[in-house]
Amino acid sequence: MGRSVKGYLSILLFVFLLLLGCGHKTPPVPPRSYMPRPVEIKEIKERPDGVYLTFLLPRKLVRRGKIETGVFYKVERCIGERCVLVAEDRGDPGSLVTVVDRGAREGMFYQYVVRPKVLAWGIPMEASVKVGPWPSPPLQVSAKGFQDKVMLYWKGKGTFSLYRRVGKGKYSIMPLAVVRGNVFKDGDVENGVTYFYVMRGVRQKGILAVEGYPSTEVSATPMDTVPPPVPKGLSLYYRKGAVYIAWEPVYAKDLAGYYLYRRKAGGEWKRVVKECIMQPTYVDGTVKHGQRYEYRVASVDLVGNVSAPSKAVAIQVPSGVK
Repeated sequence: MGRSVKGYLSILLFVFLLLLGCGHKTPPVPPRSYMPRPVEIKEIKERPDGVYLTFLLPRKLVRRGKIETGVFYKVERCIGERCVLVAEDRGDPGSLVTVVDRGAREGMFYQYVVRPKVLAWGIPMEASVKVGPWPSPPLQVSAKGFQDKVMLYWKGKGTFSLYRRVGKGKYSIMPLAVVRGNVFKDGDVENGVTYFYVMRGVRQKGILAVEGYPSTEVSATPMDTVPPPVPKGLSLYYRKGAVYIAWEPVYAKDLAGYYLYRRKAGGEWKRVVKECIMQPTYVDGTVKHGQRYEYRVASVDLVGNVSAPSKAVAIQVPSGVK
């Protein structure tokens, strides 16, 4: 009987303690499975106008597969235990983000901390930098446009980041190329488009790049200087007061048409018509009886490049007709 009472009292005490614990509210601790994986820092670029941090937001959680929502991120600049918020925003999983710290000062040592969050904060990624000093830009930078390319020239030794923009566009944070020497060929261009360039001296080690002030901006416009092919197969015949002229068509993506030339025997070559002839045929009804004529044809492209003329072909207009 005594043991039964003791057991009954023990049960009552356990229930009382359980109820007492349930009444004590504490902040819920997010499970580790909802933590995003760390960001991947792709590049840190120091410039006189700020420190640029480029990083990739995570696609997956630590334990629960893909992230289905956006990823919140926070970037801080720290000196010792004192940290200043640089940026905070939200992005798509797997997106590339660039944050600029305009408050960085040359000669200072900073610790940058980048932390992602979904339902819980992820593991922070840290990067230490010393800002500056700035490498010198190249001197006497110049650019010249050619057919399908722009050539750039400069003076100065070292490694340089080359940047390009088109029209009123802005320069990308990523350089067109990192170059050495004193000449560079930009072959990824379109004829007739004006391109603008600046260069910066750069020191690079791993993901850290230190770039100095930009050089003087230069520009160039590559131009189409290559004419289309020479027409072939020129043929003539006379019928009812006119000379019928034909030649093989020229296949060129920038072909505008053809120039047809005529002269009397031993005379000066002149265009039959001022305008381009669009088709590889023409009927010349201005010939005179008893005259001997020579014809030749050239192709012309959209920017006005004219091919060499074809081989001349002669025809005798019979007497007694116009």
